Amino acid sequence: MQDFSGIAEKLIRAEENIHNLNFEMWSFFQKCDYPVLPQNNGKILLEAIEYHKNLVIPPRFGVLVGEINHQLRSCFDHVVWHFSLGSISNIKNIRQIEFPVFETRPSNYDSRALFERKIQGIKDPEVRSLIERLQPYNATYPLDDPLWIIHDFDIVDKHRDLIFCVGTGSTVFPREMQGVLERYQREHPELDSAQVARHFKSYGPTHPCISFRDFGRRGVKSVTEGLIELFNYTISAVEDFRAI
Repeated sequence: MQDFSGIAEKLIRAEENIHNLNFEMWSFFQKCDYPVLPQNNGKILLEAIEYHKNLVIPPRFGVLVGEINHQLRSCFDHVVWHFSLGSISNIKNIRQIEFPVFETRPSNYDSRALFERKIQGIKDPEVRSLIERLQPYNATYPLDDPLWIIHDFDIVDKHRDLIFCVGTGSTVFPREMQGVLERYQREHPELDSAQVARHFKSYGPTHPCISFRDFGRRGVKSVTEGLIELFNYTISAVEDFRAI
């Protein structure tokens, strides 16, 4: 088993920050009108939705999301460095060492050379094979792949603000209801997610939440749910490398 103690600390910090961010967002809505969306009055519900859509999201939330996502992206780069340590003296430019993330399969000399430069210090064929298997281009929809989203968010956060929106409703549904919920959403694209949640109001109250406006091809997704998905994906990938 590999010693990934440094990576483990990054994951611990990312998890702490997710919980802290979730609490800050909850506190933000508690100070606003409609901390819980009214479900028994359609007119008031529409007023509440419009109110939340016009709320100004604190810039701090974007900074915190960027920090969390960067910790996740950094975990993958640390994996590559870990397995490259035995060859560092033979690498001309160590700044090129990082975890490759490719949306499309390298198909020409330049793209294959770029991919290889990033992992040139890794000699273990199992590690190289796992890196290749994790590439987004192997997914049915590469833009929906968690690794691609982590990579893309990290680039976006370096150069401009991540884009969020308010107005989506968050309701906790049992796992067996997910298929029914998704089908209803597809059949009623004109409805706000809070209105969709009202249709299933027997499953609990609906709360406003801050969402990513673009989470892969899936579009709008709760920030908390999205970060937890990316966090769990990173843990699983790190464990696969650690087992080699």
